[in-house]
Parts: sequence; structure tokens; C-alpha cells
Amino acid sequence: MANFNPAFWEIPADVAALDRIPASAGLWFETEIDQERRYAFRDFFQSVSPVVHSLIDTELTGRQREVVKLYYLYGKTQEDIAAILNLTQSTVSRHLFGTARGGRKVGGAIPKLRKAIDSAGNPVVSDALDALQTRLASAV
Repeated sequence: MANFNPAFWEIPADVAALDRIPASAGLWFETEIDQERRYAFRDFFQSVSPVVHSLIDTELTGRQREVVKLYYLYGKTQEDIAAILNLTQSTVSRHLFGTARGGRKVGGAIPKLRKAIDSAGNPVVSDALDALQTRLASAV
């Protein structure tokens, strides 16, 4: 008897039965509203990306820059980054999000970037946010 791998078993199905299943029942079905929201977010991220990259390069320390790029741009987990940079996972987390000290959040690349974006008052970011809100409101 041949060895069967259940993960790759094929189940015969009647093509006519499959044709009766509506496309809207499909796993990756996307309504027009879903598609418009996806495009709105894509356009938003494309428009603010140069500003955010510039702030990453100018506002963060070298270690924070490494951690942020590995985490957000390359999709690495905190554990992966810790192994790459020879740090602990908690240290990576502190570099990204800061730490609580005396009841306050202190340090961290993400709070630092948020503060830099807010204080810069960059028209590119505010215009992109306005456009995103308008598109999301019209998509509903």
C-alpha cells in the first residue's frame, strides 16, 4: 500500500456543484467597499512613506533605527530581532515601544516618531490623513 499524506488528499467533487457556489462565499471575496478601503490605505501609506522614512533616519538612534526597520520594514518578530542583534526580546520591545518608569512611558522609537510627526506639522501627513478620512467616509 502506498504512503498517503492526508494534507494532500484530493476529494473528488462534481463541477456542477462547485459552479453553484457563489463567488461571494469565496475565502478571498472582496466587496467594492473593501476594495476602496484597501486602495485608500495603500495610497495613504505610499504618500506618507517618504516622510516617515526621513524621520526614522533623522530622529532615531542607530539601534532604534535598526530595530524599527527590522520590525516594520522586514517583518521580523521581536525574537528574531533579538537573535540578529544579540539582544533580549524585552530589550527589543523597549527599543520599539519604551518602558514604564514612575508611572510614565519613557523612551521607545514609536513614541519618538509619533512626537516628531505631531511636532513637525508636516502638510504631507495632514493632507494624506484628510484624504484617507474622506475616502473612508465615502466608501461606506
